[in-house]
Amino acid sequence: MKFKVLGALAAALLGSTVAATADPVFNRIASFPVNTNLPADLDQKSETSAEIIAATADGSTLVYSDSPLGAIGFVDITDAAAPKPAGIVKLDGEPTSVTVLGGKAFAGVNTSESYTAPSGNLTVIDIAGKTIEASCDLGGQPDSVALSPSGDLLAVAIENERDEDLNDGALPQMPAGTLVILPIRDGAPDCAAMKVVDLTGLAAVGGDDPEPEFVDINAANEIVVTLQENNHIVVVDGNAGEVVSHFSAGSVDLDNVDVREEGALTFDGTLTGVAREPDAVKWLDGDRFVTANEGDYEGGSRGFTIFSKSGEVLHEAGLDFEYRVALAGHYPEGRSGNKGAEPEGLEVKRFGEETLIFVLSERGSAIGVYRDTGAAPEFLQLLPTALAPEGRSPFPAATSSPFPTRPISLRKTACARM
Repeated sequence: MKFKVLGALAAALLGSTVAATADPVFNRIASFPVNTNLPADLDQKSETSAEIIAATADGSTLVYSDSPLGAIGFVDITDAAAPKPAGIVKLDGEPTSVTVLGGKAFAGVNTSESYTAPSGNLTVIDIAGKTIEASCDLGGQPDSVALSPSGDLLAVAIENERDEDLNDGALPQMPAGTLVILPIRDGAPDCAAMKVVDLTGLAAVGGDDPEPEFVDINAANEIVVTLQENNHIVVVDGNAGEVVSHFSAGSVDLDNVDVREEGALTFDGTLTGVAREPDAVKWLDGDRFVTANEGDYEGGSRGFTIFSKSGEVLHEAGLDFEYRVALAGHYPEGRSGNKGAEPEGLEVKRFGEETLIFVLSERGSAIGVYRDTGAAPEFLQLLPTALAPEGRSPFPAATSSPFPTRPISLRKTACARM
């Protein structure tokens, strides 16, 4: 069986061929510096970055959000080992996330004047024509966007993020965030049928100021939403637009953890009651999901957790991922007193009979690959990346190879200045 992993911006296209009975092994095969995608009429010293990424269903085109440039970018990955620039579409605002359905890209775009006057829209882009077709006013600052597996529903986390320089970033900072749900009809969002789900009054931390961070949708159109700063998780019926369950993400006690920034790795400290504060979240099946517990406000438990949709902790990774990053020489010692390896992004993808979990260490610039066993996940491999992976997008690829091919694209955040 053959696997490939594609990475944007000084990062990796990873791939290898292994026996059908062996564990999947990923290796770097290519990289793509996004500054090469700058049009000739733009200043070639422009700041540019590949942030969140998606891909067309045929695996021929990578689509990424470029926040500093204010654009959606495209990469031709027909030959994954030789990615080519395929142009950009400039937007009237800052794209925060992007997803793809058919020949359309749906981008969440932040147009906020200030933290206290947030605004944004969902912009629809025709990929082949590189043109903007439509937009929906979302009523606030979008962060994550997600499509349902059937492609009939789109969810947007309206974060309305806090100003971290105001009152030391303490909550609450209004206006509150929300969840926006848009039905997809004939391949396009139905703006007139948009539902706004109120998430206030749920969390014990800053309950009147929820800040939705990440969304994902399962096959039953149930939407899981992380409220990172509120250390809370909400499950919403996407069809009805109603909250069906919510619960605290909880906390962990950590022993034998590096807590001092002293120019050495000394895993002999203790942290008690560390809030998980999850960032990315992904469904594993119709009943379970996994969170990357980055922390952002007062927490960050340095690992990942598998929850049931009713709130039961089914598995807590603890320091397993942190130690593996350190053993590989990727531990960011300058973050010891804060969030350590800082798991932020996640992906879940089925390969043959196996479901794999990809945990992305933002500060450690590494990706842990785990096999979902239904109980404690089994560690398979640690992948080094370029700078600060966050977004990722598994997708099937068109190929003439006799081996089934599944690229996984991994976002690398960095700025290209020439």
